[in-house]
Amino acid sequence: MTSRKSIVLISGLLQELNTPTDKLDFAGNTTTDLTEGSKLYYTDARARLAISAVDSGGDGSLSYDNVTGAITYTGPSASEVRAHFSVAIGSGLTYSSSTGVFGTSAIPNSQLANSSFVLGSTTVNLGETKTTLAGFTEIQAVTLNAGVTGAANNISIGSGSIVFEGATPDANEITFTAVDASVDRTITLPDADGTVALLSTLSAGNTGTGYGSLAYNSTTGAFTYSVVTNANIRGAISVTDSGGDGALSYDSVNGVITYTGPSASEVRAHFSVAAGSGLTYSSSTGEFGTSAIPNSQLQNSSITIGSSAVALGGTITTIAGLLSVTSAAIITNDSGFRVRNTADPTKQIAFDASGIATTTTRTYVWPDFNGTVLLNTSSLPTTFSDSVFRVQYNADATRQLAFECSGISTATTRTMTVPDESGVISTQDFATAIAIALG
Repeated sequence: MTSRKSIVLISGLLQELNTPTDKLDFAGNTTTDLTEGSKLYYTDARARLAISAVDSGGDGSLSYDNVTGAITYTGPSASEVRAHFSVAIGSGLTYSSSTGVFGTSAIPNSQLANSSFVLGSTTVNLGETKTTLAGFTEIQAVTLNAGVTGAANNISIGSGSIVFEGATPDANEITFTAVDASVDRTITLPDADGTVALLSTLSAGNTGTGYGSLAYNSTTGAFTYSVVTNANIRGAISVTDSGGDGALSYDSVNGVITYTGPSASEVRAHFSVAAGSGLTYSSSTGEFGTSAIPNSQLQNSSITIGSSAVALGGTITTIAGLLSVTSAAIITNDSGFRVRNTADPTKQIAFDASGIATTTTRTYVWPDFNGTVLLNTSSLPTTFSDSVFRVQYNADATRQLAFECSGISTATTRTMTVPDESGVISTQDFATAIAIALG
């Protein structure tokens, strides 16, 4: 297409338009007066149809409404987050993906750092019952009883004496007492059956009242001694169970003293958990657990976002001290959103969306230029200096249309009317338009 210069009226003379210096007056015209070419005018609907959103899966969802231009992101639901957690088989832990609750249930001994203890040389596992204990080097007690204290055949060991109750439980007992030795003494019992003789019972005749007997046959001159029997000895022994865990018993018939170690319930009764620790304990099962451990029992029970601290279980509605926030979308009340000056925070910009129609989203596109934003049409200047005002070509900013007003008479306003049709204004048409505008 041939490019021709337009004819303009300057100082009452028709002259060729000088492109670098002359300017055209398009006052009173808008894009409505020009038919669209291959470069379409901007509209919100066209801009929204040029955008789409893809939800590629995973937790949460992303959608786009090309009618309103709203992009909506919905974060992961509780069920989606909970589905990513589980507990190991055999750990004793439980987990509900529907509620997100972790718990414990029958934690096996294999999951414990310590699941047994040793009494003497006998190992007792948690949950196990032992009726025989071995390997004790010493059992300390004020009184050690074989049998029931005060009952028949009870043997009590304590205070340097061994007391035998005998077959009849009464105030009469047999007591073995060791005197205070000046040196170490050893008393050895013979490897034989019989009755222990007492010095106080030795005589030519059998005058003793203890176990065993000495008889004299005056005819034969023979002394006959009947020794103490096992039954005599066993009947003279008793034991006393003075309480506490476990039990001590004595069989005077067989001479067996039996000690039964603490039962599981007795051992469990000695344990408890501190109030407010968040621990639970069942003395019937010996099971320790957790329940609502309070923040005070945790090494770390809060987090800090920016300069705002929030405790576990707590809620904050204001976050301060953040250096930056990056998000796909931020929606806030217009009364709460502010942009403040870095040097002087008291200088702020506020927004008011009350003038927008209900259920309507307005989009404001910032031009790719530096400059000052005009607040509304009332703040627009009514006139521009002809050296300032330019109309530039979209594809090439160096191509500009300028206006020159120096040829207009002083205190005179000239109006140029653009024809009501689309197309290229020729030099002749342009001159005619200017002539009509000038009357």
